[in-house]
Amino acid sequence: MNDTITLINNDKYGAPELKKLQQGYTLKGLIVAVTIHIALIAAYMLVAYINQSKAKDIPFNPKTPVILTLEELMMSQAEDEEIPPVKEEEVVQKVKDLSSLEPTPVRKSDADDVVLKTQDELNNINTTTSRTGDSIIIASNDNIKIDDIKIDDRIKDVVKDPPVTIYNSAEVDVAPECINLSQVRAGMLYPSLAVETGIEGKVTVKVLVGPDGNVIKIGSMSGPEVFHSEVKDKARQLQFTPGLQSNKPVKVWVNVPFNFKLN
Repeated sequence: MNDTITLINNDKYGAPELKKLQQGYTLKGLIVAVTIHIALIAAYMLVAYINQSKAKDIPFNPKTPVILTLEELMMSQAEDEEIPPVKEEEVVQKVKDLSSLEPTPVRKSDADDVVLKTQDELNNINTTTSRTGDSIIIASNDNIKIDDIKIDDRIKDVVKDPPVTIYNSAEVDVAPECINLSQVRAGMLYPSLAVETGIEGKVTVKVLVGPDGNVIKIGSMSGPEVFHSEVKDKARQLQFTPGLQSNKPVKVWVNVPFNFKLN
C-alpha cells in the first residue's frame, strides 16, 4: 500500500492577508481611541467655558470698608449687653414716739426746793458709827435702816516677779561645770563636707545653763560654719552643775569648746 501526501500550495491566502487584517484592525482601534480622547477634552473645555461665562454674568459688588473707633465699639457692646436692674433696698423708717422723749418741764424754783430739802435732810441726820471686827454699824436717831457693811481688809496686792538676772560664768560665785562633755564629744559626727574638703577647726558655742543645770538656750557660735549644725544639735545634750550666786542657783551663760580634727 502506498501512502502519498499531497501538499496544497495556495498562493492566494497566507501571511500577507493576515498582515493586512492586522493593520486594518489596528488603524480602526487608533481612530476610535483618538475620537474618544478628543470628545472628552472637548467636553471638559465646554464645561469650563460655560462656568466662566456664568461667572461673568454675576455682578461684583465690592463692599466699602467700615472703620469703627474704639469708643463706638465699646458703645455697641454696652448696648448689646443687658444691664440688670438695680434692686432698691426698702428703707424702713422706725417711727418713734416723740411724745415719750419729751422731758417734763420743771420749774426752777421746784428744782431748787428739792435740792435744798435733800441737803437739809442730810445735815439733820445724826449718825454714830462703831466698828466690830470686819463690820461697820451705822446708826442714827431717825428711822433709818441699819446696814452692816462688810469691808475686806485683806487687799491683795499685785505681786510682780522680780526680774531674773542672767550672769556670765565670770560673774557668779560658783560657775557651772559640764559633767558629760566627754560623752557628748564622743557622740559627735564629722560632717561629710568637712571630710571631703579636709576642713579642721575649733567651734565655741555659748549656752545658757538654767538653775537646774540643763541647757535652756543656744547662743552664738564661733568657728567654721560647716560644724555649726552638729554642734548645735549636740550642745542641747550637755548637763552642768548649777551656777551659784549668793548660795542660790542662777542662770549663767557658759562657753563650751569643740575641736574637730581629721585622723
